[in-house]
Amino acid sequence: MPSALAADWIIHNAEVVTLDAHNSRAEALAIRDGKIVAVGKDEEVLKLAGPKTQMLDADGRTVLPGLIDSHVHPIDAASSELSGDLPVLRSLDDVFRYIRTEAQRKPPGEWIILRFAFPTRLKEGRFPTRAELDAAAPHHPVLYHAGPASMVNSLALKVSGITRNTPNPPNGVIVKDPETGEPTGMLRNAAGALKGVRSSDKPISAEQRRQALKKLLHLYNRHGLTSICDRAASRSELDIYYELKARGELTIRVNVAREFSPPSLREELIRRLDELPGEDKRGGPTGVGDDWVRVGPIKVFLDGGMLNGTAYMRQPWPRGPAYQITEDNYRGLLFIRPEVLAMLAEEAARRGWQLTAHTAGEGAMDVLLDAYDLANRAVPIKPLRFCITHANFPALHNLERCQRLGVVADVQPAWLWKDGSTLLRLLGKERMRWFQPYKSWLQYTVIGGGSDHMLKFDPFLSTNPWSPWLGIYTAIARVTEWGDVLFPEERLSREEALKLYTIHNAYLTHEEKVKGSLEIGKVADLIIIDRDVLTCDAKQIPFTKVLYTFVGGRLVHQTAHT
Repeated sequence: MPSALAADWIIHNAEVVTLDAHNSRAEALAIRDGKIVAVGKDEEVLKLAGPKTQMLDADGRTVLPGLIDSHVHPIDAASSELSGDLPVLRSLDDVFRYIRTEAQRKPPGEWIILRFAFPTRLKEGRFPTRAELDAAAPHHPVLYHAGPASMVNSLALKVSGITRNTPNPPNGVIVKDPETGEPTGMLRNAAGALKGVRSSDKPISAEQRRQALKKLLHLYNRHGLTSICDRAASRSELDIYYELKARGELTIRVNVAREFSPPSLREELIRRLDELPGEDKRGGPTGVGDDWVRVGPIKVFLDGGMLNGTAYMRQPWPRGPAYQITEDNYRGLLFIRPEVLAMLAEEAARRGWQLTAHTAGEGAMDVLLDAYDLANRAVPIKPLRFCITHANFPALHNLERCQRLGVVADVQPAWLWKDGSTLLRLLGKERMRWFQPYKSWLQYTVIGGGSDHMLKFDPFLSTNPWSPWLGIYTAIARVTEWGDVLFPEERLSREEALKLYTIHNAYLTHEEKVKGSLEIGKVADLIIIDRDVLTCDAKQIPFTKVLYTFVGGRLVHQTAHT
């Protein structure tokens, strides 16, 4: 074999699961110049061996395309533990124990903050009350933060000057007792009314942030991830990825969504969209970049969260202590007016931007698809693959509109695992029938699997759990952490579940011709694992060990003693 044509790597004696359109299998593959140049039987592929070819005998193990997570926040997640370990909260007792410990450590008057502590994941399935937070830390202002909804104690209200006369901020609610009119401590998209909230943690330097990010990206590689989508990044955060790539320190491919808050006036919206790429033009529109760092969609936040009772629903949220809802007609929060959303969709499409929106509730999905439909009348959006992020509760008519408009969805199976049982008790079977219906989705459009990883490093104990193997298992089994099975008719086959984290996610980012399956001409992003996930006991899938991870033909992870 002439050295110019010889492979750099040959992986043979393997069970190669290509996940191509025919779900083909092979015994071996060859890599040259970072791309796959052969996939087939051992005897055919081994002919590409040359004197410098590195040979890897897989010993019959499974080879898969590298996994892709459609939704992470790695820069924040990587920095979250630089100032110390974060608590794992499984009950309100855990919450109060942490607050009491912090109260002993901090001087009176200093803020105690718990970030992204979702009540659906506590044994009690509810927010703490103001009185309970008072008892845990009477001399410290306390912020129990759960995304768009937060709970604070009496001292936090006092130091912030929040009283019965304090008006609601725009798009937010300072919840008040219906009988007394006094604030209950519940703030729905109103944490901005708090004063003096600051962490006592030491400032994080740019170098610390960069090193922490590299550490997290290597951990992602260790668990089989070769590409991620940063789902809400500023320009400065995008530049961190560009810098790592320039230094040769990037071990994972990154698709970067640009976070955006649309103004109400069309002239201002157009100006800001035109400025978004920046003077160097590296900030957009969608598709700018290369196979390592690529600009993804514009990302907006349309409604609140399912895990804190602020998602915008078609039917009212039930009253009760879970989310401290006292109103009969409370449907959640919508942050963008429908006419502004439609205007953004149209102007984004004119400039070649893909658009996605954080859309947790079914009411918000109706609003989003109305906007996409209106925009499509002015500018065809189907080629752009407009997206719905989270897309928790579609109805059949939503799925049909997605099919017609070419709209895709970025879903989070780990939410079914972590939150499905609490939501089932809260909403009931009828409303939960259309909670993350993966099988139904795939009959109409493409969906991709993501984690929405926010805090901590651990793949299972993070907020949110980011292990792709847990996500794959959840899509197959539809079982919750507490043992409930949610609508097994929506289970995916093992091949379908693997495709959520490979070729489907590549499709979401317009890169299905580049990666996502093991085919000649695609980048050599692949993993070798310790079990056959297509035949093993499904309960063992979350414990899959990745033995080798290749990105662009470069070995970026190898498990010792394999």
